[in-house]
Amino acid sequence: MEGLDNQFEYWDSVSSLKSFTHPIDKDQFVTRVPNQADILDFGCGYGRLCDELYQMGFKSIVGLDSSQLMIERGWQECPHLNLQVLHSNSIPYQSDSFDAVLLFAVLTCIPTNEGQIALMQEIHRVLRPGGIVYISDYWLQSDNRNLKRYDEYKDKYGVYGIFELPEGAIVRHHDRKWIASLCIDFITEDLSGIEVKTMNGNSSNGFQYIGRKRNNAMEQILN
Repeated sequence: MEGLDNQFEYWDSVSSLKSFTHPIDKDQFVTRVPNQADILDFGCGYGRLCDELYQMGFKSIVGLDSSQLMIERGWQECPHLNLQVLHSNSIPYQSDSFDAVLLFAVLTCIPTNEGQIALMQEIHRVLRPGGIVYISDYWLQSDNRNLKRYDEYKDKYGVYGIFELPEGAIVRHHDRKWIASLCIDFITEDLSGIEVKTMNGNSSNGFQYIGRKRNNAMEQILN
């Protein structure tokens, strides 16, 4: 991912300033993912979720992020975690490597359709058959502040919902139909709305999606 879809210089610049708050639904997660599972937290930032999973008893966890300074913060705060800097457009693991992949407030940081599609294809590739993807992100908002931002930038970026923050980041909020199309290759197991705080402390309507990669061999047997 390049350009708008990999704003690592911005994330480096705020690596010591930002805190991320999207909550993981522990009950939803543990009922689907066994303790011995191999887990990838893509866009892990400073490793907040990786550490939370570690404290829940999961030990085979990899965190990937394109921000060197976010990862260095994670190394300092949680030296027991396996946090790695992502240096390429692809996930540096073989196909069928993970039982679960987390994308928490990651799609919002990848504004373009092409970047989001490419990421979901990579997620699908590295997931084992029957593995889950767990997404937490933002719907399009209905308040005047956000509506004004959507209108202001829709022509510039060609997608309604992409906008610029005053501090320099370019982010995106999502249409429901777009998220459905983005997850078309997964079997939807749960989609729920949540209220979350943005990294700048504003309340926002979000969603959490859990989808499972199809197990084609098992489906053929059942059919």
